[in-house]
Amino acid sequence: MILTFIVTYIAVAVLYYNNIISSYAVEASLYAGLLNLINLFAAYFLFKKSIGQSSNKFVVFNLGGIGLRMIFLLISIALIIKFLKIDKYAFILVFFLIYFILLSLEVGYIIVNKKVIKNQTD
Repeated sequence: MILTFIVTYIAVAVLYYNNIISSYAVEASLYAGLLNLINLFAAYFLFKKSIGQSSNKFVVFNLGGIGLRMIFLLISIALIIKFLKIDKYAFILVFFLIYFILLSLEVGYIIVNKKVIKNQTD
């Protein structure tokens, strides 16, 4: 995951230094990446916290966590677009690209750990 971010932002730096993208687009991509990292760490924390809990608590932590994370993301996106002087279209594009990549990694992480989840509910 971290390697993905490093490679992505090296590519962004190369594009910026070759005058292909503006500093506003670089700043927008940094905010989008940071926001997605916060979301990913929250998902990981909630998943780890739910391991070993009852089935009801597991569902509350994970599904309830998804709802809280979505509300957090929507509010954060609105505030960033409203108050920061960034390239809004670049922010939205980069945010959703990173979001869907990290979402697939999150689902993959849960699938890999399904034995742990199954053992807790038995």
